[in-house]
Amino acid sequence: MLLRDADWPQINALRAEIEKYTPASVEDAGQHFSSTFVGAFSSIVLARVFMVLPFEELPAREQSFARMLVSDDTRLGKRTPVLSLIGTSGREPSWNRRQSSNGHLAIPLLDKAFVGETPMIAKLLADLQLDLAPLDDGFAATTSKMLGSESGKFYVADAATAKDARDRFVIPSRAFVSKYDVHTVFGMGGSYYDGKLAVAIFFTNEIITRLVADRFASFISTFRTITTRLQQQKKIFAAA
Repeated sequence: MLLRDADWPQINALRAEIEKYTPASVEDAGQHFSSTFVGAFSSIVLARVFMVLPFEELPAREQSFARMLVSDDTRLGKRTPVLSLIGTSGREPSWNRRQSSNGHLAIPLLDKAFVGETPMIAKLLADLQLDLAPLDDGFAATTSKMLGSESGKFYVADAATAKDARDRFVIPSRAFVSKYDVHTVFGMGGSYYDGKLAVAIFFTNEIITRLVADRFASFISTFRTITTRLQQQKKIFAAA
């Protein structure tokens, strides 16, 4: 099935499939969430779920990855927010296990300038209306949006051509875009009541309108609902 062809009964059936799952951790829920979407829609090349977590709450492996990614930058501290991969599914075997990610396992959001150097992350956080100003003062990024039933929305009409204000491709991996014929990329984000953020992103080889993408925005609220208790109990990552 294509995303643009999904009607409301089919969308609600997908939601019900996600709601009935009982995860053991937020990571478990993220993996099920991403694999459910990939299984339902043939046009999804890659689906990923992230959380923005303080560096000090990451497992040792993820902390090491984050340090290496920023070359032990001194701006990386205990409270630095990190875009942390918790679920991934896609067409390549290595995309179905988050530990296999060689670039997106744990991305520190050091400050506004650092975020701005990565076009896709900059647009993602801007679209989700995440306030990055506190990063420059050593505080976590904040949002007054996306609580309760509110969802932030991320949308790139066509990864093959979309550029930012600095004339950079929003989806910078041109080899990935070309090889897998990636076109519309969309996602959604929602906050837990303690301010932590959950984000889902879908890379597709369809060109879909923003209106079609928005049909799926509330799924992040579904994800948040089934993981709130686990998040409060700090059962974020699956046991080793």
